[in-house]
Amino acid sequence: MRGLPRHNLQSDMPNLLDLHRLGTRYWLLSTAFLLLLAACDTVLPPPTVTPGATLSGPGIVASPTVMPAVPTNIDFDAAVDVSNPTAAALAPDSAMPPIIVGTAAASGGSTAVIVTAQDGTALNGLFYQTGDGVRRPGVLLLADDIHGWADFPTRLHNAGFTVLVMPVRPQTMLQDFTVMLGAMSSGEADPASLAVVGAGDGADMALLGCAGDKLCDTVVLLSPSNNLALVEAINNYNPRPLLLAASQSDTGSFASAQSLQAAARGEVLLQPFENAGRGTDILLNRPDMGDLIIQWLQRQIGG
Repeated sequence: MRGLPRHNLQSDMPNLLDLHRLGTRYWLLSTAFLLLLAACDTVLPPPTVTPGATLSGPGIVASPTVMPAVPTNIDFDAAVDVSNPTAAALAPDSAMPPIIVGTAAASGGSTAVIVTAQDGTALNGLFYQTGDGVRRPGVLLLADDIHGWADFPTRLHNAGFTVLVMPVRPQTMLQDFTVMLGAMSSGEADPASLAVVGAGDGADMALLGCAGDKLCDTVVLLSPSNNLALVEAINNYNPRPLLLAASQSDTGSFASAQSLQAAARGEVLLQPFENAGRGTDILLNRPDMGDLIIQWLQRQIGG
């Protein structure tokens, strides 16, 4: 027919082949999608748990120096030097006896000793002991000067007492007292029979210390001060026996001795002097006062 275009079948064949290929691909993709949807309805078994690495926060860089912790409660047996038989033989919480640092004097029988204070200070004293292993009544002498007692410690020792002579440090009275009395009771002295004799500042130290320590069986005070703390301390010391001595010329000390005598609730004796000095000077000026003290101690704690 004239006027109509003539189709070239040969030129249209590639287009038909392309359409066939696209249809095939579409069918494959559709089939795969349907299979995937079918798989979603299938219940799969839970996965097997396998231990993995444990997570943690950032690590702390170790200190280059290891600082050992200081124990707050040290076992006594572990701390005692086993090479020291005296220390090793002590029971827990016991005080060390006076450490001998000299030889006994031929004249008076005293031995130079050291008692270590709580602050580590080595306190020099004199020790009078028989050395036969018998525990005798003990007397602790307290004064500013350990040599100010003259021959009184020897007289005490000859009367049957173990005697420890120690100095006074006003700023550490109570701490030193505890160590000194503990040293006396752990040495040759009988801890059940202990007396303290104080002169001057030592008198204050003796009463203040014994007020808080039941090891004291009796106290002798030579020239106590007029410190109000002594009147308060006597209430804690009561009703144990008390011996006092003071010179009337030492008005403050004499008034204090009278106040303590009035506050005492046990056996008490006040020995007044008109003018015998103060502290250990009383024993030098009035040797009979030494005899009175010895008789008092023998009656109170033996000897």
